Amino acid sequence: MNQSKWNDEQITDKLQAMPDIKDRRTQQQIYTSLQQRMHKKKVQWKTPALASFAALFILLILSPFFLQNFQMSESRSEYSADKAAESGQVSEENADMKLEAKSAPEPEKKSFVARTKDNQTIVTVAYPDLQVQNTIPLSFQFDSSDSYMTLFETALTSFDPMSAGLSPSALSGTKLSYETGEERMSVDIKGNAYAASSSETENRLFTEGLEESFRWQDASQADYYTGGEKGAEIGAYGYQDKLTFKKFKKKAYFLYQESLDSPKLLAPSLLSFNKLTDALTAMKEKGTLGLKPVIEETVIIDEIKETDNGVTIEFTDASTIDDNETDTLMLEAILMTAKDFGYESVKFEGIEAGKIGEMDVTQAVPVPFSPNPVDLEE
Repeated sequence: MNQSKWNDEQITDKLQAMPDIKDRRTQQQIYTSLQQRMHKKKVQWKTPALASFAALFILLILSPFFLQNFQMSESRSEYSADKAAESGQVSEENADMKLEAKSAPEPEKKSFVARTKDNQTIVTVAYPDLQVQNTIPLSFQFDSSDSYMTLFETALTSFDPMSAGLSPSALSGTKLSYETGEERMSVDIKGNAYAASSSETENRLFTEGLEESFRWQDASQADYYTGGEKGAEIGAYGYQDKLTFKKFKKKAYFLYQESLDSPKLLAPSLLSFNKLTDALTAMKEKGTLGLKPVIEETVIIDEIKETDNGVTIEFTDASTIDDNETDTLMLEAILMTAKDFGYESVKFEGIEAGKIGEMDVTQAVPVPFSPNPVDLEE
């Protein structure tokens, strides 16, 4: 490497020989120039700062909106999930309900009459209504081999007539003796207020109570006793030694209902009728002593054809008869009325429905055993 030929003196001489460099500006000009440069630097620093601040400000304004949208989106997701789960649960419940509906038995339809069944005893007990005017028989069904009078006493002591809008039995305090299938029974009236009363209405309720309780049991006569002695004084009726039952009394059946909270009951009319036609006509009108009609005005019987054992009742095409409680009550009241005239069956014609209540109305319907079934276990 070549060594430098310059020494310190030579360098000094060369520097001194160079022209002078002078700033010909005044002190004020230099100061002004310096201030301008400093201002430019400040402006360059402030511009990005302001931009950053503005961006931050906008972000702060928009952040609640984004947060709300996020929350709404999240809520929608949760709602959709819940809805899907709920929909699945509802579908499952609907499927269960359909399955239960298919497997569950149909509810038992309301009936206002008692029909004989195998190995079952029907005990009939008559009660005065709450106004002590009408006599209304009730039918108690027992699955028991006990004697008839044992079951009769069970019904008499176990049932509360007030629950059905009725008064206590007119037979209370009477000693009764009866064997199933026998035509005669004995009645000791000692201790019975209705029999001893001087009121003819109460005397009538006593004799009707006996007859309505036992006429469907094949009994045809009650022999009166007083304290074991033959015969009895029956108030306004005077001395009586017996009461003859008439099984078929040709009575019409009406509706008795003490209040809207009380059950609907079939009640035999106070008076008898000569013909079934007359009885059915009366059943469209109000009965005596507050009983109500059971055949609606819109139901018109076109023809009644009677035979030895049965009767055919034909309704007009304009008559509307459906499978409901009102029409079930009407047809069963007609059946009981037909039985009271000695008929064994009724053929209904002009009814579109195949079944009304428990009755298959496409065929002749057998008359029932007695009215107003009662379940002591309910």
